[in-house]
Amino acid sequence: MRRGWFVLVLTGMLACLFTAPAAGLERAEPASRADHIAAQLRRDPVYVTDHTPRVLPPDAAARIRASVARLGVPVYVAVTPTVTLGLGNPGDSLIALLRDRLREDGIYLVVSPSTSSGEVRQFGGARRLPVDDAWQATSRELPSDATAPEKVERFVDIALSGHAKERADDPRPRPKSELRKALDADDAAERRAAYVEWGTFGGGTALSGLPILALLIHRRTRRTKPPQRKKKQPKGRR
Repeated sequence: MRRGWFVLVLTGMLACLFTAPAAGLERAEPASRADHIAAQLRRDPVYVTDHTPRVLPPDAAARIRASVARLGVPVYVAVTPTVTLGLGNPGDSLIALLRDRLREDGIYLVVSPSTSSGEVRQFGGARRLPVDDAWQATSRELPSDATAPEKVERFVDIALSGHAKERADDPRPRPKSELRKALDADDAAERRAAYVEWGTFGGGTALSGLPILALLIHRRTRRTKPPQRKKKQPKGRR
């Protein structure tokens, strides 16, 4: 009995020893990533990840710089697959971590290079912009596969339009993604092919059935036609 309790206690202690470092690493990993991105933003306020070159256009960073320059306030943009690091705790968002490290006022914008997710916040500054409404409208007006430069360009346009709240509350119809367009085109092509196939089948069936139909009509006509009576010959004539 004592041996069983000893094994149980020893197993629990070993589990604590191995899970504690793992939890610490899981917590430290997002922080280290935020440190890396913050260091890049100190050199250049527009950071674009190099881990998704096929998703982003070659001039992504230049287009984003040109767009955010129109806002007239300091802007820090991070295009990275890491959008939120703590879904259960808003204080663990990537923007909160970057702000904590940079300690600079301005608009912080995090954009995913391959999905429609992202977040934006403005800290301090004399000129306040409707960044929340502008980003909400941007997410609803663009297709899900819009590139990061397209999302930033639309965000800046809406933020400066003077109608950010109206467009967020009453968004325009969301365009279809390229994938959705391709799928719809395939469906339309399949429907057209099905119509042609059924038309050909129906025409062939009709043509092949014409001789049989003609024969049936002919036989029915012969059945319904009254038989001709023979004329009687006058008596006396042979």
